[in-house]
Amino acid sequence: MMRLTSLGHAAVLIETGTQRILVDPWLTQRLDRFWEHHPEIPDGLGAVLDGGVDHIVFSHHHFDHHHFPSLVKILDDSDVDFDETPRRAPDTNCVFPVGPVLPRFTASGLGHQAMPWTLRRLGFERLTPVTPGDSVQLGDVLVRTFVSNVPFPEMSVLVQTSDGTVMLCGDSILHESTVEFFGRPDAPRIDVAFVPAHSVSPPGVLTERRPLTDPDAVKARARANFDHYVTTLDAALTVPSSFGWKVSGEGAEDYAWCNRTIFPFTPWEAIQRLRELDRRGALWGPGQVLELSEGEITLHHAPSAPAGYDFESLFAEVTLDPDFVVPAFAPERDRWGRQTRDNEQLIGELMKLLVGTDFWYRVLDSGASHTLSLHTDGGETSSYLLEPVSGRSVRLGSGPAREHTAQDAAYTDIAASTLQSLLDGELLYGSSYGLWASNSNLLSAVFHHPAYYTRHVEQALGVSAGGVRGTDA
Repeated sequence: MMRLTSLGHAAVLIETGTQRILVDPWLTQRLDRFWEHHPEIPDGLGAVLDGGVDHIVFSHHHFDHHHFPSLVKILDDSDVDFDETPRRAPDTNCVFPVGPVLPRFTASGLGHQAMPWTLRRLGFERLTPVTPGDSVQLGDVLVRTFVSNVPFPEMSVLVQTSDGTVMLCGDSILHESTVEFFGRPDAPRIDVAFVPAHSVSPPGVLTERRPLTDPDAVKARARANFDHYVTTLDAALTVPSSFGWKVSGEGAEDYAWCNRTIFPFTPWEAIQRLRELDRRGALWGPGQVLELSEGEITLHHAPSAPAGYDFESLFAEVTLDPDFVVPAFAPERDRWGRQTRDNEQLIGELMKLLVGTDFWYRVLDSGASHTLSLHTDGGETSSYLLEPVSGRSVRLGSGPAREHTAQDAAYTDIAASTLQSLLDGELLYGSSYGLWASNSNLLSAVFHHPAYYTRHVEQALGVSAGGVRGTDA
């Protein structure tokens, strides 16, 4: 029998009788200061991981799939004798995608090269890098991998045992090579396919605070992507998945506007779509179990959610509403931390850190400039013209950046305290969407740099990482 337990979002524990395989572990209720599990993870669910796992499979490097605080959490196994080591990392094999593309620091969650560094730093010694498209044997389990149609290493995984075949697609975008594979007459028959219901989202809502201009087109594109996956895989059972979070602040911030404007196609809508397509579908939440045995598929509302979930109500909280208002960036509200250094000092630090980033290389020939506005704790706003190649900055005057530049030029509006928190490593870049407005990846180029990522890993381990690229902590 193959037993699959949902741990929320894309995290799944697969038990085959001989192997325990954990996929995309994000095991804490909160991902960071901005995202959290939805539905919530039931108390005690982590007990299913007692005793450790044989393999951890990562579909890609993004923080909600390669969540190093969760990896720290599962390293320690309390169920050991006094003379045994509580560290399971050396015994666990980690499988992750690699590829021929160069690292992209601006891709959310940092470049893929950080994955083996993170795993080794945490104490994992058995690493199995896989080029998407290849297969790997995990004991008596065959894992086939498939390319995602994205510009960084990402893979879907097909898990095959004598009891059944399961496809876990994570967040991946369907690639034509996958369509070709499953169109072959010798392609394996899939019992259960976990298909993403949210592979696309409206552009510019979080980064530029742009209201939806054509919500029907966005929803239609998301539905078409889902349909393409469903018909390609042709599974006996399709589970709309990898949609297990919502936006929420750690404090009193109200992020309802995010939850009603960035998710064009929820699992509940996907289930209705499966009915229209006359396909068998099911929803499952954290703690629920699927079992495959002799061609039979059984869904159990156990061990942690015996009554199941009210999925219709849960996903209503994150259903796209074209009439929902996207608020303008407001530095008095959308800010983090406290400013203790003046604007010019912060800009000087930022300019030094830009050198050598992909952003810096792209503007070498064009000499393009960037307009940055800093909103101080005292309520004042100053805008500056940044010239990344020459390293100069010129104060333009008061008011937001967009008032000092052409509509199509690069700009960033941010609270000075937020910029300082990012510079000091107190705020993880991926945890901070919604704290500025920008049509550029200038900040992304700096704060996805490996030095910032490694600092946060060290902090998760309780170790001081010292200075970051020439700055003081």
